[in-house]
Amino acid sequence: MHILFVTGEYPPMQGGVGDYTRELGHALRSLGARVTVLTSERAVQPDCAEFGDGIRVLPAIRRWDWPIWRTVRGLAADLHADWVHVQYQTAAFGMHPAINFAPWWWRRQALHTAWTYHDLLVPYLFPKAGRRLRMWTTEHPATTADLVVVTNEGDRLQLER
Repeated sequence: MHILFVTGEYPPMQGGVGDYTRELGHALRSLGARVTVLTSERAVQPDCAEFGDGIRVLPAIRRWDWPIWRTVRGLAADLHADWVHVQYQTAAFGMHPAINFAPWWWRRQALHTAWTYHDLLVPYLFPKAGRRLRMWTTEHPATTADLVVVTNEGDRLQLER
């Protein structure tokens, strides 16, 4: 099985989501999975393509906007990825809503999508976008991804409403 993680942060960037993704990748590698991480350009490391731990890291994304849909679809096809797993934290994706609607499109492209919510903070959309629209945008992947994971009970309860 090949898992393509999509995350806005990854070491050496600071942040718990990046550390979580790295540890999850190691755990999946120990079970025999292949793991690739698509992340922000800011996660550049020396000789970044592949490390001794077998996780391939691609720090290729400058902006997390609408072209990300096709970028991920193309990479998943090239890698023969079985799953695209988004590690979601609003701020890690530059507060842009494109990633929130990507699972809808990826599903139409026959990609299996998992979505881990690390928080349910709402993105900035545009001036005067109301809280209801911003919450709908944040929670939309819970209705379009094949698998949804939350990291705390409060978020689970909020998504179940």
